[in-house]
Formats: sequence, structure tokens, C-alpha cells
Amino acid sequence: MKKLLTILAVSVFVFSSIQAQRIVKVAPDKIDELAIVIKGDSTARRAAAPQQTIYELERNGYYPIISAIENEDFFLYIRAEAGTDPKPYLQASPTAANTYTYKINMRSNVKLEGLILDASTPTSSVLNRHINVYNGASVWFKNCEIAHDRGGAVAIQSNDCSIYMDDCFVHSIGYPKGIGGNGRVIDLRSITSMDSVVVRNTTFFNLSDRIMRSAHTITNYVEFDHCTGLVTSGFHGGLQSGKAKVLKITNNIFRNTITFGAVLTRVQPGAGPIEQYQPAPEDQNMWVVTVDTSSLFTPKITVRNNNVYWEKKYSDLWAKYSTITKAPGVFTPTIMKGTADSTKAFFAEELAFKNEPTDIVAFTDSALANSNATTFPENWWYNFQEPYSPVTTVDASYGTTAISYTAGDNGFPLGDLNWYPAKKAQWLVTEVGETEANLIPTSIELSQNYPNPFNPVTIISYSVPSEMKVKLTIFDMLGREVTTLVNQVQQAGQYKVDFDASKLSTGVYVYRLSTPNSVISKKMMLVK
Repeated sequence: MKKLLTILAVSVFVFSSIQAQRIVKVAPDKIDELAIVIKGDSTARRAAAPQQTIYELERNGYYPIISAIENEDFFLYIRAEAGTDPKPYLQASPTAANTYTYKINMRSNVKLEGLILDASTPTSSVLNRHINVYNGASVWFKNCEIAHDRGGAVAIQSNDCSIYMDDCFVHSIGYPKGIGGNGRVIDLRSITSMDSVVVRNTTFFNLSDRIMRSAHTITNYVEFDHCTGLVTSGFHGGLQSGKAKVLKITNNIFRNTITFGAVLTRVQPGAGPIEQYQPAPEDQNMWVVTVDTSSLFTPKITVRNNNVYWEKKYSDLWAKYSTITKAPGVFTPTIMKGTADSTKAFFAEELAFKNEPTDIVAFTDSALANSNATTFPENWWYNFQEPYSPVTTVDASYGTTAISYTAGDNGFPLGDLNWYPAKKAQWLVTEVGETEANLIPTSIELSQNYPNPFNPVTIISYSVPSEMKVKLTIFDMLGREVTTLVNQVQQAGQYKVDFDASKLSTGVYVYRLSTPNSVISKKMMLVK
């Protein structure tokens, strides 16, 4: 069965009928027009239920914003109009008092598609944590460019949220002329629990800190698949998965991640040493990917087909400053022990990308030479001042003779497949399943459905350790039973059930596995 694997959708309310779309066109070049239109449309939006309202922006349009864009109690969908011209460009505009109050506060489910979300300002300053997620919302970034936030590009402010990032370009996050702990893409520092973080076919570069900050947050599902990381200074490491219950790191390229190396003695002003962010016993190094070792549960880990390497010019710097730094690690020992076949976790192949971002060797050299300094004269965000779509010159495609070009699942290239449109099209209709050993389970388990989000078919996997009565039921978010997929006595084993939701509406659903010994529930998301 063929499945669409990267339709990463954010669910809306569960509707009892098939949705119709209501398009609201928003004109460019008017200060705060987008925020004004969304706020003023509330009566019409409610009257249109159960229709889905889409706020559509012009291609190559400029949208200066003063107010906060918020959705307290409705699904917010903002997208670019169809076409191939440059994406609509959203940027903060100064108030009458010459201050900046623009934020995107997502308090209910959101889909942002085909937009440039730029946290720099016309006066060349940068905003801090300008995209915020609250109230357990699910947010889908589809084909967006996110750039220039000083702190964290996407800040999670409440428990049990979900982030889906698909076909995005994220770059230049952190201080424009300095070093420090800021510069994260997905920041979970303010919460204790997270539902899902799924990032696929996305390219990152020029981050002064981590791709994801999650030192101790419990997250049900973390997946990074077919992503390309070009260069990060990595003040506190590479990608922190925290207390991930399920961790999947597959088919990625991590190149020059943590150019500072494992600088364990660097102290951030007003804070403790870097070791505080990675629990013992794995706190004696920087790692490209970490998992919190203090979890009371054993995470389910899948790590395979990753190309992880550093160019020699950076390893030469670590040797030059060997008294304060050393080479980072790749995946922590816990991750390597937890994956099914550690020999397939990663390899190292240096690649020549078609058009790379400017390297940060000079900046890194200055940082290591002045390990207690907080600012430096070099501006290593080479595109920091450029308006509109500044990263169009970056091209992370590499030669087809490289090992990495066929090293992914089913022979696909590693890294962001958007650099290979023909391969991406094939990948979208290729059946990819998880490889699991045919073993007798030792416990009752219910896995996250795959793919998730989905349209309209997904696979639900579960395991039972002995003969027992099993019931697998689907509910909507109002607690109403939608269908029962399994209701019978089953032998010990691993089971996979196809769920066809073609007759259902876009929304969040719950699937529940009930046995005499336990009841386990998980959420899944359908989009049409």
C-alpha cells in the first residue's frame, strides 16, 4: 500500500461533515493588515462553521506587523497563494513609540504554509522568541522559512503541545554578533511534557545553539528524518531529545554541528557550566544528539543512516585549543546501546554542497581564543541584513556519486530531499515501514501511528505478551466512539492494523488499546 509520508498536518476541530474552505485574501504593504484582518474576521469565521477559514497572502508580498497574531479558540491557517513567486514576507514593524510588539502566539491549532517568518526588524535588530505555542496546541510549519530570532525560533510555552516541521528552511538563529546560549530552533525549556516533535525534509544552518533544546522534558515522540544541518556553533550541543519515549533519528546529514567542539569550561554569564544541560554519566562531552539518561522509562530508539562529520578546518581548531576543547561526540552511549543495530547509526562522508553558507572558522577561532568573552566583531550571519528571501543562494544538494546519495532508506539520498525534487516526488509515494524483529513481546505496547499526521490511511502497531482479549478503538476529541478496529482474543505477538479514515473529517483522534491488564491511548492527526 502506498502512503503519503510527509503530509505533516496540524489538526483542526473535529467536524461532523466534510469541510469546505473559506478563503480570506489579505493585501500586502499595509501596516498590521494581517493582524487586523484576523482579529476583525471573528464573527464571519464563527458564522462559517464548520467551514475552514484560510487567510491567504500574496506571493512576493510584504506584510509589516505591529500587533500580536493570536488564535485563542479557533484553528488558524495562514498560507501563501498558489504560484512559484517568492513567498510572502512577514516582518515586525515599529509602533508609534518605536518599539516592537509583534509576536505569533499560537493558543490553539495552527497551520503556517509557504511563508517567510523573519524576526529581524527594519532597523536591523532582532526579536526574541517571537513564535510561541500554548495550551497544548498542534502547530504545522509547511514549506516555511524561519530566520533571525535572537533566542528560540519556536518557543513552547505550555505542556503537551505538538510541533510538525515539514519542508522548511531555518537559519540565522541567535545573536548576530555574539555567542551564548540563545539560538535554538525548537525550545522546550519552559515545559515538563511534550506530545510530539516531528521534523522532516528541513535544512538548518547558522544556529548559535541547539536544533532542539529539551534537557529534561518528557516527550512522547521525537523524529528527525531526512534533515540537513550545514553548520552550527552549538554553544550547548547539537540536538537534545530530553526524556523522549520514542526517538527516531534517520537519514539525516549533520555537518559541522557544534563547531566550538566540546568546550566544557565555557561559562555563560550568570549561569553554570555547560555540563548542567546533559545528565551524568554522559556529561563529559558535547554530543550531536543526546537523550536524558535520568528517565525512569526505557526509550524506544531508532537511529540509522546518518552522515555525521566535521571538516578538517574545525578539527584543526580543536587541536589548536586543546586545553579547553576537544572533538564532540556523535550520539550518546545510551542512544547507541538502545538502537537495534548501532553499526548502521552513522558514518562519516565529507560532501561538497552546491552552494554553502559562509563558513564560521574565523568566528570559531575568535570564540575559542577568548573563551570568556560574550561578543565578537565578526558577523557570521552573512545574510543577516538582507530582506525577503535571503537564503535562495544556499543550495544543499551534493554530487550523485557520493555514498550518501543512495545511503537512505530504500536507496534515497540522505538529508533534505527538497534539494532533489525528482527523488522527493518518488519518496512521497514510496512505502516505508519500520523494521521490527519478529520476537515475542515482553509487555503490552501501543506505538505511535505511522505516518502521523496522515491522509487518509495510517498504520497502528501494538504488542501483547500473551493470549488475551484485545480491543482497539478510535474516538474523536469529544470522546465519541468512531470505530472499533479490533475486538477479539489474540495470541502473543506484534500486530499492525491499517486505519482508513477516508470517511472522516480533518481533526485530532484518539486510538485506545484495551486489554484486561491495561488501557493505553495515543493521539493521531488526520488532515484532508
